[in-house]
Amino acid sequence: MDRDKGATASPPTDRVVAVIELLAGLDEAFTIAEVADALGLSRSTVGAVLGSLDANGWVRRDADLRYRLGARLASIGEAARSAAGVPPGLDAALAKLSAQVDCGAALGVVTATEMTFLAVDAGRGRLPAGITVGAGLPLRAPAGAAVIAFADQARRRAWLDTLPPELRAETAEALELIRTTGVGMWGIGAADPGMLDVLAEVVEHLGDDPTRNALRGRVLDLLGGISGRPYGADDLASERALPVSYLVAPVFDADGRAAWELQIGPLRSAVGRDERAHYIESLTRTARELDTRTGVNA
Repeated sequence: MDRDKGATASPPTDRVVAVIELLAGLDEAFTIAEVADALGLSRSTVGAVLGSLDANGWVRRDADLRYRLGARLASIGEAARSAAGVPPGLDAALAKLSAQVDCGAALGVVTATEMTFLAVDAGRGRLPAGITVGAGLPLRAPAGAAVIAFADQARRRAWLDTLPPELRAETAEALELIRTTGVGMWGIGAADPGMLDVLAEVVEHLGDDPTRNALRGRVLDLLGGISGRPYGADDLASERALPVSYLVAPVFDADGRAAWELQIGPLRSAVGRDERAHYIESLTRTARELDTRTGVNA
């Protein structure tokens, strides 16, 4: 009998999602057999899923019987961004910022459990390392610091408690710095840029295979856990060159609530004071341009 290899743990909706994620993960088109083999499903199941998606315009069947994403998904993607309250002009703003700071830029929305990246402009590098649009990080410190800095005390404490005790005090100070200056900056720590780059490639490779989402999540957790210490006000003002992994700034919604985290990721082992000032000015200016608070852009 033709049975799905993962049927016991794969409800019908999960199979549809897996097929769409697979097609979205690569630019090339797939045959029914290739999709079935990649996902561990039967060809009859994949054929039925693709047939329904094709009939509704969510995928398109080429003349060689290969399938790729359909045009209807474009409108769904735009609707999803609108539902998430994505600031207007985001893509252009990220491209401009990335060019100004000569590194990647990204915007993530912070929810109760994770930070999901809505837009990424890689520029001449990756930011965050190996993360693409739609990727999510568990909301554990330091992820989402720019938003958590403006949260209530209980939420800040719960977030800080995800760190080892010895790191909580300096990270709490970083939250206060974000509240007062609008920016936070992190060092590189024990991981050098080369290590981060390798892990980034691993994440990207795993992203091509939806069946490896659990492993991809573990690697993302690892990436989130090896960033360096947050810098304080004295560090930002120091004349010394400092290693810098990334900088963050909050972006506020129409109600004046910090909802998004804007990031840039130099990933450089030595950044002088003037360069840091340039990063901070460019980042915070872009964040204010993206603010959708009433009257901010009036």
